[in-house]
Amino acid sequence: MYTNSVVRPLIDTTKRTRETKSTLFYERDKVQGLCEEINLLKQVTEVVNDNNEYLNQEKKYVYNTIQKKKLNVIQLYHFQRIQKNKDAASRETRLTQNELNRLSDREQSFYKKYEQLIQDYKSKCPESLYISNELHAPKRPYVVVRVIENVGEVVTKNGIIELLKGSQTMVREADSIIAKLIKMGYLKKIDSY
Repeated sequence: MYTNSVVRPLIDTTKRTRETKSTLFYERDKVQGLCEEINLLKQVTEVVNDNNEYLNQEKKYVYNTIQKKKLNVIQLYHFQRIQKNKDAASRETRLTQNELNRLSDREQSFYKKYEQLIQDYKSKCPESLYISNELHAPKRPYVVVRVIENVGEVVTKNGIIELLKGSQTMVREADSIIAKLIKMGYLKKIDSY
């Protein structure tokens, strides 16, 4: 009763869930089996009334340790599935009906609500802030820019830079002020370093 009869298969399923791209079927029988074992352990812990208090404390400790292990397995399994659902809801393509059928009822409800939350977020934000967009680091941190229009002195993360029309200077492209000036057309990228 207190062995790894259901724990090991659920741990293996959790590992497969993490490694696969698709969503696996919800292991309702395994989760229910673990919950039943945890409830039995709770009942046994409450019933333990030996005369020897030291032995009583040892039994409670062992039962509680087993309970915590089994609860951790259930939590890990559900956490992995929630992460898969979040990833699936964040993608541009929706889950197919076959994939939705693999989810439990609560997971389907969570998926639909989370997907709606993402859609609401995307409708209110510019496209550049979409969660599903991949971010790429610049190949080179510094860029040489030519000043198209006179800007004057600008405070950047690296200090103060004077940007006069027609001049060229080397700046960090990752600096938000420089990026805004390039986007607005005050600066033009010439070369990267």
